[in-house]
Amino acid sequence: MIEVRELTKRYAGRTVLDGISATFAKGEVVALVGPSGGGKSTLLRCLNGLESFDGGSVRVGGCALEPGRGRVHASQLWDIRRRVGFVFQQWYLFAHRTALGNVIEAPVHVKGQSAKEATERARELLAKVGMSHREGAYPAEMSGGEQQRVAIARALAMEPEALLMDEPTSALDPERVGDLVALLERLRDEGLTMVTVTHEMRFAQALASRVLVLHGGHIIEEGKPNDVLAHPQHERTRAFLGLGHAAAN
Repeated sequence: MIEVRELTKRYAGRTVLDGISATFAKGEVVALVGPSGGGKSTLLRCLNGLESFDGGSVRVGGCALEPGRGRVHASQLWDIRRRVGFVFQQWYLFAHRTALGNVIEAPVHVKGQSAKEATERARELLAKVGMSHREGAYPAEMSGGEQQRVAIARALAMEPEALLMDEPTSALDPERVGDLVALLERLRDEGLTMVTVTHEMRFAQALASRVLVLHGGHIIEEGKPNDVLAHPQHERTRAFLGLGHAAAN
């Protein structure tokens, strides 16, 4: 569904992504892991056009992103963002809108849905993420876990084919992580493609069908979670996981 070819991204002369190629298939759940600064979040943001890049390409279905924002047609960028939703690490809910108001915002003002249709769908989604009882709450009145669930419902309101998530467990306590895994497992079982950046290996192990390890702008290792996280082959992966040289034997 998402195809990345020779993707290169530079910041101030520093190469953050160095010719990365990867494919994310429909219905697949992929975890991007690795040391900080390895390019994980940058790669994630390039997948739906939130970041421009300097070389290579990103293709989502029949739409392609090419180097530089100037070469991206607005219609193609809109189509990609409609098909590929994004849940930010900080959630960025509208502070002046309730949970329900946050979820209906984009369908009404971007997709042109009627308020009635958007509200009905928003209530379905809030029920799906376990937030029906909080539809009238404002972000300041919600816990971090509640805000995150609303952010997921907001992303799903655009009916994406894939969902990108940047460090979805970073602000959650262990109990809330379990709740999030259960929610995302249901979405996975419904066939939603997901790509997530995470430093929480138990989260990756529980949810992902494949793990990519990024370091220095390269994918240095990939495979099934049990293989990569328990028996990594690359020395840098072993160091990142704190397994030392013993895991290679």
